[in-house]
Amino acid sequence: MVREITKYPRTPSLEFGANVRFYDETLYSLIDDLKDTMEANSLDALAAFQIESPLCVIIIQQEDGTYLELINPKVLTREGTIHPTETTAYFPGISAKTIRYEKIKVMYEDREGNQQFLDAQGDLSITIQRKIDYVYGSNFRVRLDKEEKKLFDSKLEFGTDAITQNDCPTVFKRDIIIKAFKVLLLLGAFAIIATFFLSQENVAIVSSLQNYNLVTMFGLIIIYFFYAQYEGKQYKHCSSCQIGNIIGTSITMLIKLSILFVVNYFVT
Repeated sequence: MVREITKYPRTPSLEFGANVRFYDETLYSLIDDLKDTMEANSLDALAAFQIESPLCVIIIQQEDGTYLELINPKVLTREGTIHPTETTAYFPGISAKTIRYEKIKVMYEDREGNQQFLDAQGDLSITIQRKIDYVYGSNFRVRLDKEEKKLFDSKLEFGTDAITQNDCPTVFKRDIIIKAFKVLLLLGAFAIIATFFLSQENVAIVSSLQNYNLVTMFGLIIIYFFYAQYEGKQYKHCSSCQIGNIIGTSITMLIKLSILFVVNYFVT
């Protein structure tokens, strides 16, 4: 049966870390539910805690399509440190660079209650560590360093994985809109000057094109104002200064457009 996966901001159950003591149909049904839920959500691993079961059960789909069933898993030895970028079903669409062990030795039990040992490294090691966090009521946020945790919290606040840093950058994508506005402003000024040297018929053509130019410039101001605010939300620690800059830039562009409009009105 496909079960619902607990996702942020919903708080998971406070019951967790319960060792499996009975290897019976109840356990087998839970394992089947985990596999069905993984298949329905295209996941390669799932812990029982993620579907609000307190039992220490982890299911991992291996490269050959078979399932690795880890019951009551415990990490015995750890070796090396790596910094993988991870995603998880609890924080859909959000990633973070964690701190993990490169190699681990795990003791666990199979569905018959037999004790097993597993040496894991690479992706398998990372997956097991991530799911063991869950069976003890945690998630990969506890595996982040101070700066990465601050960045991750910003991603959660704004609901996007597009944030790459918390400090204000010196160059924004919205600057392209400003550059386009400046080009159109220069073209508008050049068109006004050109009217002094053109015939009446050509002046009418230039005047018509100028009207389109003015409308386009006004549209760019509107696009800039709203897009700049959207882009600014991605940088948590400089939102106040950005708002002032966005408003000031928009007003400046509007004043320039107004001057061009007035001059164009009286000249053409």
